[in-house]
Amino acid sequence: MSLKAVKTLLEDNAKRTWNPLGVRESSCSEWARGLNLPERGETLLYTGCLYQMVPYIESFSKMLKKLESLGGTIFSVSLKLTIGLRRIGIDLSKILMIGVSKERYHRILRNIATSLRQAGVEFAYLREEPYNGVLYHDLGMDKLFEVQAMRIADKIKASGAKRVITVDPHTTYSLRQLIPEFVDDWNVEVVHYLELLHSKGYRGSPKGGVVAIHDPCYLARWNGILEEPRSLLESMSVEVREPEFTKKFTGCCGGPIESLFPTLASTIAEKRLHELKETGANRVVVMCPICLTNLGREAGKLGMEVLDLAEFLG
Repeated sequence: MSLKAVKTLLEDNAKRTWNPLGVRESSCSEWARGLNLPERGETLLYTGCLYQMVPYIESFSKMLKKLESLGGTIFSVSLKLTIGLRRIGIDLSKILMIGVSKERYHRILRNIATSLRQAGVEFAYLREEPYNGVLYHDLGMDKLFEVQAMRIADKIKASGAKRVITVDPHTTYSLRQLIPEFVDDWNVEVVHYLELLHSKGYRGSPKGGVVAIHDPCYLARWNGILEEPRSLLESMSVEVREPEFTKKFTGCCGGPIESLFPTLASTIAEKRLHELKETGANRVVVMCPICLTNLGREAGKLGMEVLDLAEFLG
């Protein structure tokens, strides 16, 4: 796999839309239509556009896997052709998205927003929400991440927010650990929605059933959010089973490398699913859109189902 070719494609997308997969910021806020959320307030819900990008990640990963099987030279030529076609108005990413539904991921975000409101939390939301920039950082594209970090900080400050609610591990990590390294006057409190619901004593409606829990690496290791998801599931009468590798010693879903090594990412995901299946549960709960898509892609082979915790909130 050509790292240079992938970076070139991501940079080209970023120049056009400020997003590595070409998702426009206005599209990131489609899920919030009809919720009548204000654009300014002391508390801001910031999704980082990651759940909204999952359908695009799925299409992009399928394309990369096909190109990877053809060899490095054809892979590089194909990505250059993709960029060239885009510059004359032909966007292959839009063609790949034909027939792909975004509704599941929009519903996850609406469930989170509704639960926060039920817990008595008032918040604002940006109409054009910037991507969290984490992929740039992961791939060593530091200059691009720095530019994006400044844009995120400026937009959040302009909203009047003093506290930001995040919904996924990568965005939480970006705002807590990364952005302070690039933005000198970053004085915003960052709280994950699970932490906030837990502090409010929120209890979801009873769901029942048995699940194996998969802790996302960034949520468990870097943000220390461990008991909150378990407590919330148990409040809904869901039996939580722990795999051998769990909490801060969780196993990786393989998702972080899928933009470079999609076949290897699938192999890692399948290994992790076997570990989760050993709990005796056929349903897996995750708290991350990257884990959701990478584990979910392989789950059917083992007769398993992967769900986001927020899907239990509906």
